[in-house]
Amino acid sequence: MRLNYSEEENYPGQFELWQANCERSLKGRKGQTALRELETALLALSSKRLIAQELQNAEGDVCAIGALAKYRGREEKDFIADPEYEMQEVGVELGMPRLVAWKVVEVNDLEYAHLSPEARYMRVTEWIQRQLAKGD
Repeated sequence: MRLNYSEEENYPGQFELWQANCERSLKGRKGQTALRELETALLALSSKRLIAQELQNAEGDVCAIGALAKYRGREEKDFIADPEYEMQEVGVELGMPRLVAWKVVEVNDLEYAHLSPEARYMRVTEWIQRQLAKGD
């Protein structure tokens, strides 16, 4: 059986299994490599701000996945052919493991959604650094 994310559990413990798979992916070699590059991309941003719910806004601010795209010299139009795109799919296209991309989007867009762009930048960067510290 393949485990997918769902807002509602189809069986007891499904959400915990999903989160455990995310943790394993974050700690794995590919996950750690992706997080290191994402940290570099965030630190390279001239504007220490992260937006939520979109890759890039009209002012040029980006989300965490958007920061990686920008760091790689990719533009939003390279990814968004379908208005119903999933942000984690952009991360996967950029080479992130699927569960790592999903977790980064969860942290940026859901967990820290209530924060200002400046505070979100700090918290997402700190979260990535904590994940890297666990993996070393």
